[in-house]
Amino acid sequence: MSTNVTSEAPEWFRAAVATKPEHSSVTVHGARIAYRCWGEPGSPGLLLVHGGAAHAGWWDHIAPRYAGERRVVALDLSGHGDSDWRDSYTLDTWADEVTAVAEAAQAGDHAVLVGHSLGGLVGIRTSIAHPDLITDLVLVDSRVLDAEMLDEIQRDQPEGGIPRRSKHYPSLDAALERFRLVPDHASLDYAKDHVARQSVVRDDDGWRWKFDRGFADDLTDLPPRPPSACRLSVVHGEHGVVTAAMIDIVTSELDEPARVVEFPGAGHHIPLEQPLALMDVIDDVLREHSARVGLGPG
Repeated sequence: MSTNVTSEAPEWFRAAVATKPEHSSVTVHGARIAYRCWGEPGSPGLLLVHGGAAHAGWWDHIAPRYAGERRVVALDLSGHGDSDWRDSYTLDTWADEVTAVAEAAQAGDHAVLVGHSLGGLVGIRTSIAHPDLITDLVLVDSRVLDAEMLDEIQRDQPEGGIPRRSKHYPSLDAALERFRLVPDHASLDYAKDHVARQSVVRDDDGWRWKFDRGFADDLTDLPPRPPSACRLSVVHGEHGVVTAAMIDIVTSELDEPARVVEFPGAGHHIPLEQPLALMDVIDDVLREHSARVGLGPG
């Protein structure tokens, strides 16, 4: 589908999304997992994991910046984007998908993982299950939960859960008119439009959102924190969903102090609100990571 980048988009954004990735897929636990790659296979990996109800295209304007030195990979978690749906979802399964995609894309060496929102929780789970793969982790406004917080959220869920059947729209324009970020906050219109156009698909009944509305119904395996040896960065918006208590949970018991960066004025969807500031943080993480593992200047 054409992304139709508007003329209001700055040149850096237009150049980034014009850098077309490789598209491929791998089967994980019976589901086809779609992913896209930039950079040379076998280069040190940079793994980008989207949030809930999102898709790999949220990284299209960020990934090309790192393709010269890294094998950059963004996947569609099952239940999202162009990947298959499952009967139920767990962070363990999504972590297996990240690992399988990293291997298939030849991005498994010296990997850094950047995860937005739910993608950050997937990143934590991946770092626990595969500490040799994920040694550096960047959480981008990820709502890290403990058992008490999870119980509170589950009590607030409507009885019977959310219907999984997606609403259909008669046209692409009608669907795009209804595209909303949750929670909604001021984002860059051209970035929001770019991801919106990749968020819908046409089937026999019309146009619908690509994600499975039941992707979070059975999530109970929430990880409290990454392994103590993980190098952790926590990026959050001033008006995002991360609290001081959540930061304390995820940064406690680390061998090295975590990098914690608050973006003034930002909400939850930092990749669409302040992508250049986010890339500045990723630059710092990769520079330190490269120096530590002997990869050169980064």
